[in-house]
Amino acid sequence: MERLAHIDALRGSAALLLIFQTLLLPLSDGWALQHALDPGLLAMLWFLLCCGFIVPASLHTSVDGGRGFVVRRLLRLLPVYLLAVLLTAILLPTAPAWLPGVAAPGSAMAFEVIGAYGALPPILLFYGFCLLLQVLGLLHSVSLRTSCALVLLAVALLLALARQLLGTELPVTLPLALSLMFFASLRYEAKHESSSYARRRAREYARYTLRIYLLVLPIIFLAGWSADATAWPRDLLTYALAIVTFLLVTSRLPLRAPPLVWLGSLSYSLYLLLPAMQRLSELLTQALGLTGPTASLAGAVFSLLLALGSAQLCRQVLDLPLAHAGRRLTRQHDLMPLARLHSR
Repeated sequence: MERLAHIDALRGSAALLLIFQTLLLPLSDGWALQHALDPGLLAMLWFLLCCGFIVPASLHTSVDGGRGFVVRRLLRLLPVYLLAVLLTAILLPTAPAWLPGVAAPGSAMAFEVIGAYGALPPILLFYGFCLLLQVLGLLHSVSLRTSCALVLLAVALLLALARQLLGTELPVTLPLALSLMFFASLRYEAKHESSSYARRRAREYARYTLRIYLLVLPIIFLAGWSADATAWPRDLLTYALAIVTFLLVTSRLPLRAPPLVWLGSLSYSLYLLLPAMQRLSELLTQALGLTGPTASLAGAVFSLLLALGSAQLCRQVLDLPLAHAGRRLTRQHDLMPLARLHSR
C-alpha cells in the first residue's frame, strides 16, 4: 500500500504539536493554550485518526489473512518501543555512572516516561479489532464499521454517565478514541474507493456518524467531566478541532509540505523517543551546571536536537531495513496500490 503524503503531513503536524507541547509550552504561559486548546491532546487525536484512516485499508491488502500485516507491524513498531524502554529502564537510571555531576533519577522516572505513551493502548486495541474483523471476513463492510463506531460511542456515553453518577474514574476516552478511529476508516473509503457508488455510500455513512458525534460528544464531556475541576470545554473544543481538521486534510486542504511529510515519516519514533530524550536533556543541563531560565531553554534545545536526531537514526537503522525485511518475509517486494475496500 503506497504512502499518502497528506496523511504523512498530518502525522508531521501532530509530531510538531507534540514537540511544542512537551518542550516549548512549559516555557510560556499563554492563556489560550492552557484554557482553550490542548496541543498534546490534539496531536494524539491526529495520530489516532491517521491510524484509523490507514490501518483497515492496509490490513485489507493482505492476502494471507492478516499474517503479513502482523509481521510488518511488529517489525516496525516493536524494535523502537523496546529501544525506548531500554533507554528509560537502563540508560537513564544509571546516568550518574557515566555523566558526572548528575543526581540519581527518581525510581518512578521510567513509569513517568512510559506513562506518556497515551495513544498506544487505543492503537493496539484498534489493531486487535481490525484483525478480528479481517479473520471473520467482515472488515470490508462499511456498514459494520459504522456500527462499530456508533456502538463504541454509545459505550463512551454510558461510561461518562456512570462516572457522573458513581463518582469514580472510568476509561471514557478509550471507547471514544476507538470510535473515532473507525470513523476515520470510513473517510478512507469515501475518498479512495474505486467505485463511485461505494464512495458515495461511504460518504453517507460518514455524514450520518458525524451528525451523531455532533449530538453526543457534548453530552459525553458534560456528563463525564463537569463535576471535576478539569477543563472539559477545552477538551471538547480540542476533539472538535481534531475532527474538523482531519476532514479538511482528507478532502479539500492540500497539506503536503515537505517538512511536515518528513516529520510524519519520523512520527512514531519521535513519539516514543521524545519523553526519554527530554529526561536525558534534563540530565545534561544538570551536568553542565545550568540553572533557572537558561537551563529551561537549553533543555528544550537539547531535547529537540536529541529527539529529531535519534528519530532520524532509528528510521535509517531500524525502520527502513526492518520494513524491507518485513516485505521480503511476506513476499511484498513492491508497494501495493491503494486498497480497494468493497462496500457491503
